[in-house]
Amino acid sequence: EDKYNRVKCAKLLGKLSMKWNEKQLNDAFNSLKDNHYFYKEALETITMKLSGKQFDNAFNCFISRFNCEGIAQELDEKQLNIALNYCMDKLNDKNERLYIRINCIEFLERISNKCNEQQLNEAFNSSMGIFTDKNNN
Repeated sequence: EDKYNRVKCAKLLGKLSMKWNEKQLNDAFNSLKDNHYFYKEALETITMKLSGKQFDNAFNCFISRFNCEGIAQELDEKQLNIALNYCMDKLNDKNERLYIRINCIEFLERISNKCNEQQLNEAFNSSMGIFTDKNNN
């Protein structure tokens, strides 16, 4: 029951965040990020209201922990390149755990409609290694 109430409160925070200033948004994000699985929806809402360095930090937190559809579609060119490079580095790391590599492929799928042909080719080539690696971390 406590978990249910916390999740409900987190969703309300996401809705209330429409009128918050940057400090309030940052405080809310920092309070929720450690339990990201349960508060994903609120975190997505709050993160989309962050700007500049705060958004970059939140984006890095999300991409390293889980895939967020709402954030994936809002990336600017710089953030898209950061996401692509992060995912391709993880995919090319043969010692990385398989589930992390699979999460990166799923994230690449979510942002593929924003990628140019060269970016898609690089993402594809990085993704293919998962089928040929001998290490099944």
